[in-house]
Amino acid sequence: MRFWLALVLFVGGLTAGSIGVVNQVENTPIETIIASQQLDQPTTYVIIPNKLLTAYSASPQITVRGGEIFIATARESDLVSWLEGSPYVELRLSIDIARETAELAEVLVSGNGNLVTPEGSDLWITEVAGRSRVSLDIEPDNQTAILVASNGLELAPRSISIEWDIPDEQVEIPPITYVGVGLMALGSIAGLWAAIGFANKHRSSRRRGPKPPRRRAPRRAVSQAGTSPRRGRRALRPDAFIALGLSSALLTGCVAEYESPVLSPSPLASPGVLTPALTKTQVSDILADIAEVVRVADENNDRESLETRVTGPALEMRRFAYNLVSRLEDGEGSLDPVLEGPIQLFLPPATDTWPRNVMVVTGDEQLQMLVLRQEGPREQYKLFQYMALLPGTKFPDVASELTGANALKLDNRFLMVSPSLLGDAVGDLLNNGVDSLWVDIVDPNNDYIKDVASVQQGLAETLSNANLDFAHELTEDPIVLLSTLDGGALVGLYMIDTYTIIPKEPGDAVAIAGDEAILLGTSGSATGIETRYGAMLLFHVPATGSEAQVRLLGATQQLLTAVALGS
Repeated sequence: MRFWLALVLFVGGLTAGSIGVVNQVENTPIETIIASQQLDQPTTYVIIPNKLLTAYSASPQITVRGGEIFIATARESDLVSWLEGSPYVELRLSIDIARETAELAEVLVSGNGNLVTPEGSDLWITEVAGRSRVSLDIEPDNQTAILVASNGLELAPRSISIEWDIPDEQVEIPPITYVGVGLMALGSIAGLWAAIGFANKHRSSRRRGPKPPRRRAPRRAVSQAGTSPRRGRRALRPDAFIALGLSSALLTGCVAEYESPVLSPSPLASPGVLTPALTKTQVSDILADIAEVVRVADENNDRESLETRVTGPALEMRRFAYNLVSRLEDGEGSLDPVLEGPIQLFLPPATDTWPRNVMVVTGDEQLQMLVLRQEGPREQYKLFQYMALLPGTKFPDVASELTGANALKLDNRFLMVSPSLLGDAVGDLLNNGVDSLWVDIVDPNNDYIKDVASVQQGLAETLSNANLDFAHELTEDPIVLLSTLDGGALVGLYMIDTYTIIPKEPGDAVAIAGDEAILLGTSGSATGIETRYGAMLLFHVPATGSEAQVRLLGATQQLLTAVALGS
């Protein structure tokens, strides 16, 4: 009986352990998920959306095979805007449930052409190019998408695959394995117990000597009703094996089913709020390109080359500066460079519309505020304004570069002063000083207003024989507004200061000197002189109800023209 018990326990444990080992091998997590596609649709651009890139909780690697290959990453909303009007294919994830595999499917989005090369766009967070085979590793987030193309004019590469390396998971040992090991241990113990009992019984029988012969019992008559069920140890053998089979079947049913992660993709939810239009890496690359273009143009007084990276007020003021410098002797004229770094503050807009304005403070000892503007998704960011921050400027608190600032509209009613009135305010302060109606609203205690007001006062005192008129007005260039954390706004604007000097009496002449005389080509005029200055100004406008004043944070002024009246 003991040997049979040991055998049943050991064989049951061996069966259960085998089931557990087989189950653990079958349940070993897969290490890689690969989805690929040979494109059937003839398309120039292919977009891999964010929900496909983040279908599985792993960092995907994109591999493209073909001839000329270009891959770029961008915010999905920006990428779709860049593709607007162009035909493209969007890839989707297709799951084969029977084979537990992932594949890529194509969805064609029609367009009317509008093909351009994608290389070098300021929208791209990263971009790589090559031939035959190019791979790119992606850090997953909830907004990045991928563009695949060749050169933007020919068909896109035909072979695309996405590979997710699934993080290593600890494989749990099924309970049936522990049960099997326990049963085998009990079987071994029972077998050892049976062997010891058998040995003891054999030794005791040898010590007692031979037993006397037994009398044979008379043979029983066999009943005609048939044999009765047998009882005893041998009758347990079939039942034991039946119990062993049932136990194995029950233990097998306790084994957990393994669900392949391929069958349950879980893409990240799209961001519920608008996100920053640029990263710090992007703006660093943009500034480096702009600064290089401006540096080369400054060296050669090349007005035309500026247009690739400079626009609006910045372009106008730089061109007039070239005109002045070209009239000076070599070495006399110099322009303040555009500082690409170090970046002290970076304020991107949180928007998915255009045009877009970005504010960046750069420099070390002398700080500059650079305003970059992008007119559309296929346009480059260009330098729109640049202002030197005034000494002692206390900059307002602004949003983190990771959240971005709100791009405000000009008719915003939550600001203390409408930005469109700031030109009038500055002009009144310059002309009337402490008697200005704006003196309690706009803080006049800054170097720019003091210096320009002093110049105007000096002209009035020096040119007593002339009639002077000082006019200050905003141009039609867009005013830039980005929100601050106090509910106010940073406001960048461009205004023109016009000084008109006319002699009071016929025969009198007006004398000028310095840069004005250089542009005029003479030191005076009997008919009068008109000079125009451009001024790019940066303000902080508090929110409505604030007790703070509007403050001028930065300013850059440039002489534009000097002409004789009546000539």
